[in-house]
Amino acid sequence: DKEKNKLKGYSRHLEEIVQERTRDLRKSEAMLKTLFENANDGILIMDDNGIIVDANQRACEIYECDKKELIGRNIQHLGPETDKNKLLWMERMERLRSGEPLLFETEYYGKDENKASIEISAKAIQIDGRLLIQSFHRDLTEKKRLQAQLLHSQKMESIGTLAGGIAHDFNNILTAILGYADLILLNDKLSPEVANKVRVIETSARQASQMVSKLLSFARRGGVESVPFRINSVIEDTMSMVSRLVPRDIELRKELDNSIPPVEGDVNQIEQVLMNLIINAKDAMPDGGAITITTGRVEIKHNSLDIPATIKSGEYIHITVTDTGTGISEKDLPHIFEPFYTTKEKGKGTGLGLAMVYGIIKEHGGYITVESRAGHETKFNIYLPISKKQSFRDSADGRRKVSGIETILVIDDEIPILQLIKESLSHNGFNVIIYDNPLLGLEFFKANKNKIDLVVTDIVMPSMDGAQLIEQLRKLKPDVKIIATTGFSEDVGNIWIDGFLKKPFQSSKLLSMIRDVLDRGTRNF
Repeated sequence: DKEKNKLKGYSRHLEEIVQERTRDLRKSEAMLKTLFENANDGILIMDDNGIIVDANQRACEIYECDKKELIGRNIQHLGPETDKNKLLWMERMERLRSGEPLLFETEYYGKDENKASIEISAKAIQIDGRLLIQSFHRDLTEKKRLQAQLLHSQKMESIGTLAGGIAHDFNNILTAILGYADLILLNDKLSPEVANKVRVIETSARQASQMVSKLLSFARRGGVESVPFRINSVIEDTMSMVSRLVPRDIELRKELDNSIPPVEGDVNQIEQVLMNLIINAKDAMPDGGAITITTGRVEIKHNSLDIPATIKSGEYIHITVTDTGTGISEKDLPHIFEPFYTTKEKGKGTGLGLAMVYGIIKEHGGYITVESRAGHETKFNIYLPISKKQSFRDSADGRRKVSGIETILVIDDEIPILQLIKESLSHNGFNVIIYDNPLLGLEFFKANKNKIDLVVTDIVMPSMDGAQLIEQLRKLKPDVKIIATTGFSEDVGNIWIDGFLKKPFQSSKLLSMIRDVLDRGTRNF
């Protein structure tokens, strides 16, 4: 009996050990299963031929199917069904079977044909004497999109810098062209025939100047100028610009109310809005049609129109852009102004255009709505507040007769501009000293500061920029009167100057500004 009891004790102890080990094993299995199913990466287990034998939840999400659909499929069928892809997977499986671990990227096209970039890390493992392939799958699609977006931003910044540099050079060239044209037109003995030809040169130079202004706006170097302007003129200019981009089977129409008052804002930004809406309308009419732009005046009251609470009641200019295209579905309509939302085919739209339009209109104190349904016309309604400023006039505008006997020091690294300014000022009685080197100009000023009545200087110059030069001039003579010229309005910043003239400028504008500055006190721009 004693021996039997001893054996029973051993048996119970052994049974307890087995039960404990079984519980530990189950816990371990449960933990491994939980880790497997809840891993951030997709996990696929394959046999040595590439047939999937197990998959976790994340793998099902990446490949847009449930576990039953994945198990039993060959891994190569998750990629493009091409001979190249099949050969690639055959080579990969051969290398994996030989014991080589692999890390590579591949592509997967989902049910909606959207391409996903997948990073796969795989290696061979032995389980119960069976060779299996363990693979981890990471979806890099969003990371790739952000990288592409960053690359695009950097590219656009580089293009913007290049555009800004080109625009600066063109402004110097156009200053000479506009200046000499203006100088010639001041000649009373000029024949009407020659005068007309010079005016053609002047008009062409002004048009080129507007193009340069757009380059500067693109380069973010022109500054946002909020001024009153006639919206009808902007619409006509924009329609003229985009007319060559619109196919002949699409008619551009306009119904503009010529009695409407000016609006206030940045002309270049409003042009971008109109251009974007016209291009979108064109894309919505592959079989031709018509784009109609209208303007009118409307009074907005919060109790009469469904408008945002941030919009003030009052008089607005109402602009509509209507196309006879394919329309916008009820599903897409609420999202049309959201960033990165696009109804265009893959690769044909970023989804940023209408978001930009919405942002610009909102920035101008207005708002935009859209009316459309699938298969019918689309109508965008833009409401912009009427300008409270009655007029906008540059104080240095106009060809008024200006003369003087004061001494003017002119510093600019562009010799044609120096020669133009000297000829123009000398012709009107001023005593002019010119320097194409700011360091030499500063030395002359040191020696003759009490003889100099006013300094005209460029801002962007080699060896010493205009801001540094102005600082040194002020130290030598605090009350010296200074006019700065530049192609970049942002270059002026908080520099203490008495006048600012943006290139390209006419000789008459410079003359008027010089006379105005000499006749009044100094002020900080």
